[in-house]
Amino acid sequence: MFPNLITYIIHHQTPLPANDALAYQYIMAGNGVFLRAENRFVSAIVPVARCQIRGLAPLERQINLKIPRLTEQLLAVVVDDACQTRALNGRLQEALYHVHHTGRTACVVKPRQETSAAHVASFSGGDPDIMLDLHSHGNTPAFWSTTDDADEVGFRFYAVIGQLGEAPEILLRLGVYGCFLSLPVTVLFTGSAGLQDYHRKTRA
Repeated sequence: MFPNLITYIIHHQTPLPANDALAYQYIMAGNGVFLRAENRFVSAIVPVARCQIRGLAPLERQINLKIPRLTEQLLAVVVDDACQTRALNGRLQEALYHVHHTGRTACVVKPRQETSAAHVASFSGGDPDIMLDLHSHGNTPAFWSTTDDADEVGFRFYAVIGQLGEAPEILLRLGVYGCFLSLPVTVLFTGSAGLQDYHRKTRA
């Protein structure tokens, strides 16, 4: 019905031809297989599998943000609310936030959700206006769980914050239909709002 929903190209030479896929495009390059996609927030080329394919041109990962970066103040608001999300016994709970973007302005929405100290489940999330899906881990570190990897299969940014009671930290990635590209927090935000950028900590 949609023959160009997913397309495939072999990368012989630079520059790449225009992306003709409605959803995403696989690119076979000299250094592996990549996935290319774009929406109104971002365009990206992310690696799927690294390998040598003789005779083809190499390709590198790319990301191009089409909107202004989100403000550090917006991130600070989320962190402050996450620090206040507690059970009756005072224990920090996980929490989920969606950042919606109109192309000019951004706003944070805390959707209806069920939370515990180690789990958060939302009853919404398919809105194409959501450009960032962020959840907190309370007092535990920022990390991507197997549940996160299974759930985060859209095309948007994802973030997790943790260690909120000690030394708060953040982890950011771009998800492209189940493939992920780890990013410094300043790719998406103007500052880290006092959070330690776990991306940099693990790559020091």
